[in-house]
Amino acid sequence: MKSKIVSNSIWMMLEKIISILGLIFVTSFVAKYVGPEIYGKIAFSLSIFQIILVVSQFGSDVLIFKRVSKSIISGGNLIVSTIPLRFITYLIFSLPIIIYNELESHNGMIFIYAAFVACLFQALDVYSIYYDALLLSKINTILNVFSLIICLILRWYIAFEKLDANWLCIPIVLTTFIPYILRQIIFARGRSDAKITFRQRCRYTKYLFSAGVSFVLSSISIAIYTRLSLLMLGFMQGQTAVGVFSIALTLAGSWSFILNSIITSNLPSIFSESNNRVTIRKAANLMCLVIMVSVPIIIGVFVMGGWFIEYFYGYDYSSSIVPLRILVFSTMIGALGIVSSRFIAKYSGYSFLSKKMILVAILSLLLNLILIHYFSVIGACVATLLTEFLSLTIFNYFYRKESVLKMHLACFKVFGCKFYRSS
Repeated sequence: MKSKIVSNSIWMMLEKIISILGLIFVTSFVAKYVGPEIYGKIAFSLSIFQIILVVSQFGSDVLIFKRVSKSIISGGNLIVSTIPLRFITYLIFSLPIIIYNELESHNGMIFIYAAFVACLFQALDVYSIYYDALLLSKINTILNVFSLIICLILRWYIAFEKLDANWLCIPIVLTTFIPYILRQIIFARGRSDAKITFRQRCRYTKYLFSAGVSFVLSSISIAIYTRLSLLMLGFMQGQTAVGVFSIALTLAGSWSFILNSIITSNLPSIFSESNNRVTIRKAANLMCLVIMVSVPIIIGVFVMGGWFIEYFYGYDYSSSIVPLRILVFSTMIGALGIVSSRFIAKYSGYSFLSKKMILVAILSLLLNLILIHYFSVIGACVATLLTEFLSLTIFNYFYRKESVLKMHLACFKVFGCKFYRSS
């Protein structure tokens, strides 16, 4: 079982590595060709529909994963039965966005339609959760990489031949359509003998709707606050600012899969520990490990980041250099925040985390509103960094079951901080 988990993790990381290579050699080439404004339109459009995507899934990532882990047949039934609910919900929330932009005669409508279709397929594609739960991420990775390679080739060709930027809508849609349709075919073949009655479909749909509502508010809060800086830049400063910010944000987070892998590998040890003092020590050690891995990368970004952006993306994106240096800290702090959140989750603090995420989203809104008004893209980066830092620290310190502050201070003790005092 352990070797299967390791193999599963390696396959998951392989996809991320190929994505980064695509980011360096293809996405940068396309971004240089289309310029910050069009690149910003694409990023802005995708961000809007990715939030709607979260709403339409009703927390199904958690519910399906849990159900499949217990019963493959029941989990498969849940997926099949709830497709209409996700589809209808996505349409209901998407149509006002499309109608509004049509009435406003938005000059980037073609990208909005492309983002709408791409995120629709992504909303329906919960088959990836099914295979992750079965430790068959190999299937997901092969299909995603196959799709990624095709779409990267198409993007490179469009930029190389200097075709109209609107042609980029094709790879945008295919990025989600190809893995969705292939996963759907494989899933259907594996369930060729399974039949679901109308009554069963209604029961599964009712279950997803009732159980998923509790996840939706928290999920929306997370989806909004992680994209709020980009969205508010679009509304307040225009698409060029979004393009500059988006490049910095993408590069700053491109290495986060390393931290996520480290965290995921260490979490079982923390969750299985019954001694609270040992749990705090293990969580503190994990935070220290995250920091130690992050520091060399952050130094590398400060030394090489400017050259990298100007060489691969061009001088039009030189304004992304300072934002990149700010946001790379945000990536590290965000990873530390994941450790703290999982620490709280160990003590069943789910209600606290849900309420906290709503407050964090409100704080992010206020910070972005003020800082973007005065400092534009830099303000958005600072707002993102401050939001992550306050979410990691002050907001978590209100959790009473077990002291997050104590765990953070224990992390400083590992580094030899003399101010830490054991309780």
